[in-house]
Amino acid sequence: MKKKFIRVMFFGALALATGASFVGCKDYDDDIDAVNARVDGIEKTLSELQAQLGGYVKSVDYNSSTGVLTVVGGNNETFNLPMPKDMPEYTLEVTKDGKITLKKGGDVAGSGTIEIPEIPDIPAAFDPALLTVGEDGYIYYNKKKTEVKLPAEYTATSSIMAITNEKGDVTGYSITALTKDGKVTNATFSIIDALPLKGLVFRPDCYVDGVPSVKAYNLTYNAWGTGKNYEVSEDGEVFTKDENASYVTPQILAYYHMNPSSVTMAQIETLSFIADDKESYTRATEFAPKVDMEKSGVVTGEDKLNYLKVAMDADAEKIASKEDNEITVFALQAQTNVSDKKEVITSDYASVHKVDLKDVVLKVNIETVEGNEPRNVLVYGQTEARGERTEEYAGKAKEAIENEADFTVPKDKTLNLAERISAYYKEGDKTIELKNVTDLGLKYVYTASNYIKGNPDKTQQNTFINEADAAKGVVNPEYKGEESENTVGREPLIRVQLVTNDAAEKVVAVGWIKTKIKPASKAIEQEVALGTYNYGCATFDKMITYTDMNDVYHAAGLDKTSFHTIYSIVSAGKDGDDNAIATLAKGSTGKVVELGDAEATTSNILEWTVTEEDMAKLISEGTTSISAIVTYHSDVRGDVVITLKANIATPSGTIKNNKAENVWSDDLTYVRADVKEPTGTPVTEFTFDLYKAFMGNIEVEGVDAKNFPSFEELRTNFVFSEIKAVTIGEDKYTFTVENTENLNAEEVTSTLTATLNGKNAPQEIAKIVNTYKGEKYTAVVTYNKENEYAKVLLNQSAYNEKPFTAGIEIIETNECGQNLKLTSGNTFDVKFLRPINAVKVDGAKLQDATTNKATIDMSKLLKFTDWRGEDFLSAPDFFAYYGIDKAKGISIDKDEITTTYGNGTVVSYDQISDKISIDYSCAVYFDENGAITLGNITYSNSGLTVEKEYKLFIPVTVKYTFGSVFTTVELTITPTYDKK
Repeated sequence: MKKKFIRVMFFGALALATGASFVGCKDYDDDIDAVNARVDGIEKTLSELQAQLGGYVKSVDYNSSTGVLTVVGGNNETFNLPMPKDMPEYTLEVTKDGKITLKKGGDVAGSGTIEIPEIPDIPAAFDPALLTVGEDGYIYYNKKKTEVKLPAEYTATSSIMAITNEKGDVTGYSITALTKDGKVTNATFSIIDALPLKGLVFRPDCYVDGVPSVKAYNLTYNAWGTGKNYEVSEDGEVFTKDENASYVTPQILAYYHMNPSSVTMAQIETLSFIADDKESYTRATEFAPKVDMEKSGVVTGEDKLNYLKVAMDADAEKIASKEDNEITVFALQAQTNVSDKKEVITSDYASVHKVDLKDVVLKVNIETVEGNEPRNVLVYGQTEARGERTEEYAGKAKEAIENEADFTVPKDKTLNLAERISAYYKEGDKTIELKNVTDLGLKYVYTASNYIKGNPDKTQQNTFINEADAAKGVVNPEYKGEESENTVGREPLIRVQLVTNDAAEKVVAVGWIKTKIKPASKAIEQEVALGTYNYGCATFDKMITYTDMNDVYHAAGLDKTSFHTIYSIVSAGKDGDDNAIATLAKGSTGKVVELGDAEATTSNILEWTVTEEDMAKLISEGTTSISAIVTYHSDVRGDVVITLKANIATPSGTIKNNKAENVWSDDLTYVRADVKEPTGTPVTEFTFDLYKAFMGNIEVEGVDAKNFPSFEELRTNFVFSEIKAVTIGEDKYTFTVENTENLNAEEVTSTLTATLNGKNAPQEIAKIVNTYKGEKYTAVVTYNKENEYAKVLLNQSAYNEKPFTAGIEIIETNECGQNLKLTSGNTFDVKFLRPINAVKVDGAKLQDATTNKATIDMSKLLKFTDWRGEDFLSAPDFFAYYGIDKAKGISIDKDEITTTYGNGTVVSYDQISDKISIDYSCAVYFDENGAITLGNITYSNSGLTVEKEYKLFIPVTVKYTFGSVFTTVELTITPTYDKK
């Protein structure tokens, strides 16, 4: 059955890239079973269809049984698209208040909003043509991302999305296609006249004192002309300027944004202006513009949106003058007739600004030195000069003839100058581009301007281009109608004129552009394969001999002597041995020099080298082949491009599993690092040797030492690897690693640093010091207990929760400083265990109004364990071992205390501090039985008796050698009276 887009709003899984091309045809049904048998044999890509149809189409039909999508353009041209059958159906609904909803089978798959200003702000008001699907699967409005993302099944392949309003009317759709290489291409269309015209907003030509304005031009110029009996000469054509001025008053054209932009003139019955003169200080004048309907219509702008172009007939003499402190304003009224319902749409007001066009000049967009941006320069032979010169060159082709060519054109190519020409005029002290030349009643005219080139040939240069193409502004090198080697080196001129678009064709401006024809753009291309480079201590140095070049000589049809006589290497300079250094094409690697005696009898012609640093970078990036593109140039033949190619082979190996598995995790992916167990001597360092996790030195297996002898002997180093950012509360720590540059140094250090919230200098967290002495390796890790960042990271969680973890990588390096690629066993993690834990003790209670102060020892609320989970002991003294000051190492934060005092909800201490008070005095000691006392918490109540128990939540901080540990203890205050 056939479904129109009114019902099938959103299709997924459209395969456009290969077998689903757009096809222009009339009787598509006849070949629906043989897609390859095209009626007219023309296949169109999605982008080509967009370019041909623009942004607006009349209809879209989909036949689910055959999988054919039919698109009808604005001029009734029909295109058919083979698609998958029975595709999934979606709807994307947009309401007038900006809500967008994606549905499948009636279920909401996504929703969001679009910011739509109120009419009459039409340019930013909702326009279906501005809805598109991004490569990320999100729906965009006017290039801004919305909250709606399409389902994965839709975005995984090519697709079609149709857009409806809240009434179910189709307003537009977007097509997304995947090309053969997986790239996304898009086309966005709006349905013509799907919605009625809602509003018009004037698109200004300029602003006058902040008021949007349309320009009413008056062109004043002195026409240029030439004698009818011009004889071809070495000096070229000569034009003279008329002493009497000529005038042109072009049609006034006003442009309007339409909402929606898909409206056509079929909706509009009449157009008319309403006008007024706003008096700034004095009086107003009469201004009565009229609309010329025949010259008005809907046009497509450079932004691919449609605009309403309105031709205004008005008496320019009655336009109010700014000098008289007056401004003439007008608005457009459009009477529409949609479904027999007539409405009048009125635009915003705008002003009319009179512009005197004078001093018109022509400019051409030229490319300067390769890699620079194109720029506009004055065309030669005008009154206003490009550079310094006398007035005698005005109106003469001689200026262009005597200067270098602005363009070079390969003999087998063409150059479209018409795309590069623009006109400018003076308004006050500004030079402004004339973008609407046609609207002003003007046009460009192009002519092959003949002249005789001086010695030695004295040949008419028009002989070497197609004059019919020149009349279109196109330089097409030809000799007697054919491509010819005889055109190379010729320098034809093109005359450019801006003339009135009438029978008289008076010349407003004239100038000349010089071009030069060069050899064919098609180069002779040849590859020279130079084998495989085995990565190692031997540097990359390849010689290209005459034997390697024989295929190049053959392709050029020359022997070696002739080749090196006709061609020279493209070079920007020479090395210290006077060898030419080749200028390599983009994407090349290394350096190529042409040996100084290459034209003599030596067997070597080119030498290709790559530095050790560059090669190491290529290896680190996984590069397996490199090339260098050398160009030989001739003034009489096409270039010869030689691509030197070489493969890169790299060795690899694996780390032999000699782990001491007793100290590793079950999956052998990490080890836990800790300080030493308590003794009588306090711990001051958090340090350990990574080799303690292995049964001896690190061994490497699987290296092909025969082809890679440089990697037979290797040096081992442990370094920190990339670590993900750690977030603690609102603080984010990001990490960097700095390693000793020379990995063969006697001592190699890897330092892990952190930055807090992207600010300040990186701080050292930990470091690994690798040493190698007498075949004995060490890799000692030291955690930085002096740094605040390091302390916070270490103490973020208990040993058995989420300890700070750092990645470790094993690097194996040869004597030249080159690293071996390791495929397994070379990475693992180290988890740094927090040395101590402050653990909350449950069940602590204190009765209100206890005689002689209510106190409770902190040991009833808090206890300590170490990284093994062992309770603190008196012998050895754990407090002394871990550096907890017994007189002040434990403290509470009164400002952060919270309580259920009141109505049972948790409130801050400062809200009840006038009723109760809490104090704590640290005093750690052991009794004769080894029991720990931590000091008293003192509670007092200055208010009324307590009838119901409540809780106090008391933050506790414990400072020790490696930072601070935080916890919150809980104390229950029981009623004043025992109510047993």
